[in-house]
Amino acid sequence: MSVSNDVGALNQWRSEDSTAPLFSSRNTLALAAITAFSIVYQMRWGTIPDTSWLITVCERMLSGERLYSQIYETNPPFSVWLYFPPVAAAKLLGIAPEILVQAWTYLAALIGLSFSGIIIKRADFAETASLFAMAPAFYAVLVIFPGNVFSEREHIGIAFFMPLLALHAWRARKDAASPPSLGLAVLAGLSGSILLLIKPYYAIMVLAPALLVAAHRRSLRSFFAPEHWVIGAVCVAYLSAVTLVYPEFLRDVYPLMADVYAQIRVFLHNVICYGPTWCFLMFLIWRLWPAGRFPELAAVALAASIAGMFPLFYQAKGWAYHAYPAIFCAVATILCLLALLRNQRRSTRLLPPMAAPSRALMLIGVAIAFIPNWSTQKPDPALAAAIRTATDRPTVALIGSDMAAGHPLDRVIDGRYVSTHVSDWLGAFSLYLSRRATVSGDTAEATRYQAIMVRYAESKREEFERLRPDVVIVQKGDTYWISQLIEHFGFGAILAHYRVLVEDNTLRIYLREDYVRPGPLTVGRVTSVSSPASASD
Repeated sequence: MSVSNDVGALNQWRSEDSTAPLFSSRNTLALAAITAFSIVYQMRWGTIPDTSWLITVCERMLSGERLYSQIYETNPPFSVWLYFPPVAAAKLLGIAPEILVQAWTYLAALIGLSFSGIIIKRADFAETASLFAMAPAFYAVLVIFPGNVFSEREHIGIAFFMPLLALHAWRARKDAASPPSLGLAVLAGLSGSILLLIKPYYAIMVLAPALLVAAHRRSLRSFFAPEHWVIGAVCVAYLSAVTLVYPEFLRDVYPLMADVYAQIRVFLHNVICYGPTWCFLMFLIWRLWPAGRFPELAAVALAASIAGMFPLFYQAKGWAYHAYPAIFCAVATILCLLALLRNQRRSTRLLPPMAAPSRALMLIGVAIAFIPNWSTQKPDPALAAAIRTATDRPTVALIGSDMAAGHPLDRVIDGRYVSTHVSDWLGAFSLYLSRRATVSGDTAEATRYQAIMVRYAESKREEFERLRPDVVIVQKGDTYWISQLIEHFGFGAILAHYRVLVEDNTLRIYLREDYVRPGPLTVGRVTSVSSPASASD
């Protein structure tokens, strides 16, 4: 009698909860509260360097400048197109584009979450109700935990990638009442393709779950599902568009990226920073994994996480946003397993309390996973205030290989960044590679990289002489590159026409001597300079 009552109660619970909407009143309030907290919390980081630069690129394109000739962007054009709608709308409305880019990011998170919920509900997973109840947790991982990754291309891309993973899980179900509809598959394919358009090697995060589903179903039929054809068609169309609209990228930019930028790798940093964290998340997943079962949602998210580690080490730059896709998918796997566990406990109550890691251990795991996202590159407020006081919409240029030295500082001071390149990475990296080749005895390679460096430095000198920027931001730590510019490429003579306005531990700000701003001139920590060579101190 008790068994029949339990089964009846379970069926009633499933029939009631499976119809509960994703955006119930409780969830809506929770999502609103998370959004409000996130907006305030995100002030710690402000607009991150990559996003700030891409906003500048969009604005300069809207003003008539051409990408890859007047603006040298290292990424394919979709990285710019991704931010073009909010920046264009901001110009039309006369508001700061940073505001709409932030709103654009929250919208992407809500669209990805909602579309995933639609797919999960139609697939009728047993844990649907538990997943819907945990929707605020998924949303928090999307908008609170990213920290200094917020609004990055990978951040927005992974939000749109979630529905494709949900569709993979649906296809993995052997007991599904019906397959996904063609319309749903097409939309999921379009949504999932965004991550690949951002960086093509994220295709492995589509391939791995697709192969897992095919192996589980013991059929390649799902591998040739409509969503994969859509992704393929979108990528082919994108490549054709890039070739036709921006031939300079494939002809000029990409070869240099492969030859110079891609050669700078920091594998050890990746191993130390992300290896233990990811392994700890895998340990938690192993502890939660139900014996003898194939939890489809968790399985495809886990496959995507494992696959996401390959782009992280392939890029080998060590930046947190490169790790975000793999880390997010690992955390999503844990949340899916917790939803499954919650469903089992509510339905059968057979699991002992210690059958899975404690909540405290789970929270520790998630917190550790996002520690690399905690650091901030927000400009020093006192430094920015000093520049704003002394200038009025100045033209700005940067000397230094780190883009974070100049962006978003140029926008914080209401400046206009006029340089073609985002930073001096091409010159500084070529100089490093030339020295490395010299040490290894490869004279031909050393000469080739030296020539690349010389061409870049000479073009930079010509640009400075032609544009005469009002403000020059100098990255103090990039001493070897700066000394090269000063000693061999005439930047000593150029900086002789500037004076040091203000500086902090990392940046030295130069103001052109003949620059005049109406009103009193108040600066921060002013440092006198006896010779231009002080730029390389």
